[in-house]
Amino acid sequence: MRFLYREAQGEVDWEVGNTGLWYDKFFDRWQENATIKDGDKLSWIKKTAEEPRGCEKLLKQAEARLVRMVESAGGQVLHYRLESDFVTGLGRQHPVENGFAWHHTLGVPYLPGSSVKGVVRAWAEQWDETEKSQLKHVFGSECKKDKDFRAGSVVFLDALPTAPVRLKADIMTPHYAPYYRGEAPPADWHSPNPIPFLVVEAGTSFVFGILPRRSEHQEDCQTAKRWIEAALEWIGAGAKTAVGYGRFAEDAEARRSFEKARIQERARKQRREEEERRRREIEEQTRDKSELYGELYKASIEGNWRQDKDAFSQQGVIDGWMERLESSPERDAIELFDELMRQHYGDVLKNPDATKGKKGKPKHKPRQRELAKRWLRIREEHGGA
Repeated sequence: MRFLYREAQGEVDWEVGNTGLWYDKFFDRWQENATIKDGDKLSWIKKTAEEPRGCEKLLKQAEARLVRMVESAGGQVLHYRLESDFVTGLGRQHPVENGFAWHHTLGVPYLPGSSVKGVVRAWAEQWDETEKSQLKHVFGSECKKDKDFRAGSVVFLDALPTAPVRLKADIMTPHYAPYYRGEAPPADWHSPNPIPFLVVEAGTSFVFGILPRRSEHQEDCQTAKRWIEAALEWIGAGAKTAVGYGRFAEDAEARRSFEKARIQERARKQRREEEERRRREIEEQTRDKSELYGELYKASIEGNWRQDKDAFSQQGVIDGWMERLESSPERDAIELFDELMRQHYGDVLKNPDATKGKKGKPKHKPRQRELAKRWLRIREEHGGA
């Protein structure tokens, strides 16, 4: 790994850009003699953990793409939440001695698909009573030199956080440095060596996805899903699982939130499509028509006047358009308004003063009679009908 640059000693701007790139490439705690103090290592990690990292919009888009791809292929999607702190990419090179796995484009911690597969395979091999032939079928051959080499029937995708990630600094304190150097046997009196490292805080939600390599392998995804659920809850994922890191539990709330957001997005998409359909319809129908006709037709579409009589007849709407047609009697606009009047007031227009019963009570309401008479007069004067 290369670090940029020894000469770059300025303050890092964490508010923009890819946090993973800053963390890996722009470490700015170098001293003049090319050494790094332990306090500088810890301060760098704490600086990284000051604010949640990652763009919520991009993470939601990545989650939606992953779910669409998996569901379209007949795979399985799982939402799991961290029950303990999580470490990923600890063995990567970095000046603070312990690296960290950052997603290349999203700039957030993640669990590579290869790691997910390794955890699940370890669980299935050691704790699940499954024949080796079935394991080889699902996971594929362990070595390319295998004479019967084959790819697994299930594809394991990267596990991604579903929201900006909260990080924190943690410290490990190995006591047996002389023993590791081959200088002395392990003993409790050796001085501890505090080593800081970066972790993902418990409570973070991740989305996991598995795909069938072929359509006939969908049943294998069901089996792999069962293994993933057990592996995440019992042995965990990432580094330092033996001391309690990386434990997961199913996150039903995250799944419900995703489904709710997906329903809302579908509704927004439908509204956009409906608006576009209306725009095209209005453009087509008003081409080569008068300006007043265009306004009236657009208002009728947006107000849904063809289907909704109340919307068309409400106080001020129908009266206002009659006033405009009286002052600007465009023939095409009068014909369009006449269609609407005939649709909703056809019976009244035939005889506004019609009566009913032996007492001769008016058949139509006062406002209906008034509007019908007014329109008949306008149409006679300007419409020629």
